[in-house]
Amino acid sequence: MILIFPLNVLLLYRDPKPLPGEIMEPVKLSASIGMVALVTLAAACIMTTEEGEVRYGGQYYPGEFLLFGLGDDIWQKYDINVTHTLFTSAGESNEALISGTIDINVGADTRTVALFNAIPDQALIIGTVQRGNRYSTVVGVDSSYQSWADLKGQKIGLKLGTGAEGVLRKFFEREGIIWEDYEWVPLNVEDMIANLEQGTIEAFHAWEFTPGIAEAKGVGRILRTYGDVALVPASIHTTKDFVDQNRDLVVRFLAAQLEKADMIANDPDGAAEIASQAAADKGLDVPKDAFIKIFERIDFQIEFDQSIIDAIDDTADFLLEQGKIDSTPTLAWDTSLLEDAKDLYENQK
Repeated sequence: MILIFPLNVLLLYRDPKPLPGEIMEPVKLSASIGMVALVTLAAACIMTTEEGEVRYGGQYYPGEFLLFGLGDDIWQKYDINVTHTLFTSAGESNEALISGTIDINVGADTRTVALFNAIPDQALIIGTVQRGNRYSTVVGVDSSYQSWADLKGQKIGLKLGTGAEGVLRKFFEREGIIWEDYEWVPLNVEDMIANLEQGTIEAFHAWEFTPGIAEAKGVGRILRTYGDVALVPASIHTTKDFVDQNRDLVVRFLAAQLEKADMIANDPDGAAEIASQAAADKGLDVPKDAFIKIFERIDFQIEFDQSIIDAIDDTADFLLEQGKIDSTPTLAWDTSLLEDAKDLYENQK
């Protein structure tokens, strides 16, 4: 079963509010909010799901379109019923997990930090869905620009106050590039491709799908990606109580996720066709070629190691320095679930 919250087609390019994975917009969590979250979670523990059911809160991530397109068949292959709710707000997805209206969700690094600050004794990382080159700087397809040095003094489209800006500022600081040497044009992502094509900006910096669509439509080319600056991992979260009571379901859920990731890695063309059709079924124009480029650019593996935990910790430190949070959380994770899921997936091949 798949549930979709109302979505304007402009969200194809628009920064969802709040945007999953963005590192400059989290709201400070006060002690009272954390206490409310704990009380809510405690009450939610009384709720039960139907036998064999997982209530999953997804995001409008590229891999989620593939999962949507694969439909119930992929879940039923692993003897599991999944109610797949697509949230346009990562904050709402976290609230749903805290309240117990969903059992598992996904969210990028800032939302992982927020979740652990809200329910530190319950939150658990059990996998990832994407990481790496999620942000790109795009220039005109026929332009001569080859580096940020070439763009000095030019107009650059950017949605200010988002993770795109945060990662770019980290890159500038690392490389010794002066922010004020560029003319920053505040733009929503849905307007960036048109402005680049019309010549009102010389480049834009954004997250997928916008760069992939600009490439697929022949408007832009990638100047640089930023996976080497920040991994910005999007993790799969659940609660310790849910794992304790439903370990087998979690393992089956992760096995299906592994199959999805395997298809992206080994058959990006087929995965892109399914994902593009799934997007079209929801009124979104994401060409197959855009998905192919995105699937080749971003790392969609489900497995994770200490480097992912370190990346989330780095984000927490950054948020603390920026005054966005009051304290950095202690993360908790369980890789044994994925080990069991790998065995199940291999047996199902």
